[in-house]
Amino acid sequence: DRDYLLVRSFLNSLILTVASVIILVTTIYVQSPLEFANYVDQFQSPWVRAYFDVGNVVINVGWKLVVLAAFAGFTLASDLHLPELPHSAPDARADFRIAVAETPVFPAVATVSWQHDFTDSHGAHAFRCVRVGDDFGFDFPGVAQAWVTPDQRVTLWRRYDASIESLRHVLLDQILPRLLAQRGHLVLHGAAVHTQGGRTLLLLGDSGMGKSTLAAAFGSSGAQVLSDDGVLIAFESAGVQVVPCYAGLRLWPDSLDGVMAERAGESTPMAHYNDKRRLLQPGPTHASYPLDAIVILQSPIDDGTISLGSCHSQAACMALVRNAFQLDLGDHANLQALLSRAAETVQVIPVQTLAYPRNYAALPRVIDRLESMLDRLARPDTESAGQLATA
Repeated sequence: DRDYLLVRSFLNSLILTVASVIILVTTIYVQSPLEFANYVDQFQSPWVRAYFDVGNVVINVGWKLVVLAAFAGFTLASDLHLPELPHSAPDARADFRIAVAETPVFPAVATVSWQHDFTDSHGAHAFRCVRVGDDFGFDFPGVAQAWVTPDQRVTLWRRYDASIESLRHVLLDQILPRLLAQRGHLVLHGAAVHTQGGRTLLLLGDSGMGKSTLAAAFGSSGAQVLSDDGVLIAFESAGVQVVPCYAGLRLWPDSLDGVMAERAGESTPMAHYNDKRRLLQPGPTHASYPLDAIVILQSPIDDGTISLGSCHSQAACMALVRNAFQLDLGDHANLQALLSRAAETVQVIPVQTLAYPRNYAALPRVIDRLESMLDRLARPDTESAGQLATA
């Protein structure tokens, strides 16, 4: 520490007399790029330039790159590069540790206490979860395996013909939301947007109902896309809050061309096994947002009708449960808590149903109707939510 302070004092004085400084830092002082970047940033000078000898560190220290990233308000310490996530503070305490293994992570022999085969929207097998003691295992056929221990260490193994994008997809969009749900959080399959009027709207609906497309249309109109398929609902003294899992959009090519054609060139593959494209979005400006309304997307009535109406509290509660991430379906206490949190949410947050034509030309009118609804809900003295239904 004394040597570190001497070097820093010397460099601070040197900056006053020279235009450019190249800093060669050995493993004596810092042992990771995050520490090094933090050190250089402390000078707060555009004249400081840096070189970090990664090879020297690896040879002498055996250091391995660990990225600190934020997900739904939690910090991940990850060996896997996660460009979809914003960085956490260098001194943040890790809630989950992500590692990548070179061999399959499922044990050769184990006593399975519980297992469940999850299906996709078409009823086809998507992946299997198992419980072995207090550990959980995930098996995504043709993609990856994951093993989770009680200390929140997630070890991933990517199958040889799967893409790295596919590995990140199953981690961010399946594994982590279910682990948070197993820890007692209400995490929903849903898109969240923060409008230019300062209102936060949560969009729920079955797969294929257009959550991501509608969220992208909001984004094109100037709203902030908080998340397109993963939000944590937090209950705080200020009310019900939306905590985005991460900002981003996953769109089919036709939706991308229909609502964000100007950014199509920025998109990257979501996974090797389907054609969806991933489009990064600016990270949320706040950790959480007060939730103003929930909208449940339904099938269109016809080619021209936009129908927005209130939803009965019981149906709204079941919609939240149906769209909630879950892991151990045999954990009855956790399931009971899920139902309780869903009921608590719909008691205080207005829930609407929305049916609209599935054509891109109708989206501006849909957004206008939803923003008008949010304005009316913000003025309960002028009109009740139950009077919002129109055909």
